[in-house]
Amino acid sequence: MVDTFYRPEFVEALRLLSDAFDDVESQGHQRPVLVGGAAAELITLGELMSGDLDVVTPWQDIFETALEEAGFERSVGPGSFSRGFLHPVLEVGVEVVGRTLLDGRGSYDRVFLLRLDDGRAVDVICVEDLIADRMAQYNCPPNYDRDRLDQAIKLYKLALELDKDYLDRRIVEETFGDFNLEFLEMQAHA
Repeated sequence: MVDTFYRPEFVEALRLLSDAFDDVESQGHQRPVLVGGAAAELITLGELMSGDLDVVTPWQDIFETALEEAGFERSVGPGSFSRGFLHPVLEVGVEVVGRTLLDGRGSYDRVFLLRLDDGRAVDVICVEDLIADRMAQYNCPPNYDRDRLDQAIKLYKLALELDKDYLDRRIVEETFGDFNLEFLEMQAHA
């Protein structure tokens, strides 16, 4: 019951996003994937909140046309983001942040399909790849981004099931060997 856990404007934006994903798929292409803060909001049942929906797809032009058909408008002017769209009523943005999942390091085999209450669906990055991405964003010396580490910890603690071998490998890859699962577990239990 997606409607129960999330902000109404977020749920409505997911429905519209689902329509755009379906449109890309109906043209014979792989469905786009929701990543970033919006994926974290989904996985944490709204504990973490995001101001926009980040998407990965190599079919950017087709996806952007589908977004416009779903009611999103290209974001222009002061404060806009270069590759983004904004829904004029929901005030939720969508941005294509890449052509491949985590620059080719993420696993499309692990992407999950989140079914909305009305039967629509959105493809979402797996929690292991999302945790690894948050660890990569934390790993910015000399001023480590504690907020990103806190997000990784929250995702780790809330995950019902994790492939720990895969997660460890992905953290090491995303942080260039600076951190691993053992570090994350120590931080989670501190």
